[in-house]
Amino acid sequence: MPPWLSIVLKSLPRALLGILILPPLLVAGGGEEPPPGALDQFEREIRPLLAQRCYSCHSGRSEKIESGLRVDFRDGIRIGGERGPAVVPGDPGKSLLLRAVNGTEPDLSMPP
Repeated sequence: MPPWLSIVLKSLPRALLGILILPPLLVAGGGEEPPPGALDQFEREIRPLLAQRCYSCHSGRSEKIESGLRVDFRDGIRIGGERGPAVVPGDPGKSLLLRAVNGTEPDLSMPP
């Protein structure tokens, strides 16, 4: 990730961070083929952010996978963890990832 993007992301309110993260994940979600360019955008812009902010607790490289949620592969995001799917395609209100980064549920606020 370019240094300027890291600075911008650190300064964004959580709501905007959720808006940046969620749309590509929703596109990559429901089993249908994502639109052209969506996977490239995910790999270029979203995966590095997930790796930087989430992988330490929610990936195969973490010592303990928190809440049973893995965000290091597509099905991990779709299936979710103990609380259900991280992303619900077409229904952002039910998407735990969006609610977590928005801080709309205090016990779910991420990153910690």
